[in-house]
Amino acid sequence: MNTSDEKPLPAVGAFWIEQADYPAALAMFDDGDTFPPSWQEWLKMAKEMKKGLEAYGHPVMKVHIDPATFPAWCAAHGTTPGRQGRKAFVAAAVKERYGEQD
Repeated sequence: MNTSDEKPLPAVGAFWIEQADYPAALAMFDDGDTFPPSWQEWLKMAKEMKKGLEAYGHPVMKVHIDPATFPAWCAAHGTTPGRQGRKAFVAAAVKERYGEQD
């Protein structure tokens, strides 16, 4: 935990998928076969990860991925809709909200 003299921990992003979008997201992600088969299982893991980051003092920003628009964003940014695309998308959203963090 930070003391008042320490710089706050940087914000981190976590990609988030709506339940209704989960099947389309898995089909769209080039690594979708590595995800849990159900949204409920994925949500449990995502919440545990978020809770762990927050326990260390990181602000966590949920970054929603929309399967209808994410592939176009990836193409426009020279990446594919998979792990690298999600990382870039989340990083861009965090930077937009929080600016440069050291």
